[in-house]
Amino acid sequence: MKNITLALLAMVLAGCLVLLLFLATHQNALVKVHEKISSYSGGESIVEAKDKSSQSQEQDKEHNDKHHGIIEASMKKDENETPHNAKNFVPIAQNSTHKLENNAVGKANLPKFSKALAIAQKKVNTDNNSNNKYNDYGIDSTCQGVYYYIFTFENDKQPGTYYRVTVNTHNEAEIFDKSYKVTDNPQKNEPCISPQESEVIAEKYAVDNLGPNVSLKQVKEAKEGMYYTYTDSKTQNECKVVITKAGDVIQQPALK
Repeated sequence: MKNITLALLAMVLAGCLVLLLFLATHQNALVKVHEKISSYSGGESIVEAKDKSSQSQEQDKEHNDKHHGIIEASMKKDENETPHNAKNFVPIAQNSTHKLENNAVGKANLPKFSKALAIAQKKVNTDNNSNNKYNDYGIDSTCQGVYYYIFTFENDKQPGTYYRVTVNTHNEAEIFDKSYKVTDNPQKNEPCISPQESEVIAEKYAVDNLGPNVSLKQVKEAKEGMYYTYTDSKTQNECKVVITKAGDVIQQPALK
């Protein structure tokens, strides 16, 4: 019995020795196997990370394309906007501006209609601290070919009168008439003033506004009558006015 126990113990010890010898001689192989397993696991992580990165980039691209499309559509809409008058408007600016053959050139040199209207609206609302309803617009040019908008607004503080405002190529608004009144056009059978009488009225208006040192710089035909430009020889300030066939005075913007 004792011999059998010793034999079993010897076999166990021999097995342990064989295992130790195997581990010692095959250590490099085990290391390589471990590296391969680690490499495979890391590769899966890298592939997964790459997939996530690619998916994120595609989502960002879709978002940027969508955002760019919205901006592009907005810009296109702004470029194609159509200037308009108010509903049931009174044709004030429309009648006082010339029908320019190269109107498209004027629009190209001017700010966007909506931006120009907004700056003009703000100007008149600030002037009388009220909400003045928009009426109509027109486009005209100076003698030097510089284009500008004319906008009209109902004067909320003076019913029956209108603000008239210019907006230049730099989107700067200037009020040149705060209480314009609409006058009926004279009938064909009503008498009209002569050119001499028209000039006398225009000169008196210029003297009242600029002083005695005025001289006539230019006269031309306008929709509503004759268009006069006077200048002060000392200050070089200008006064522009239209005298209608009925002798009414219509102040004009003194843009250069």
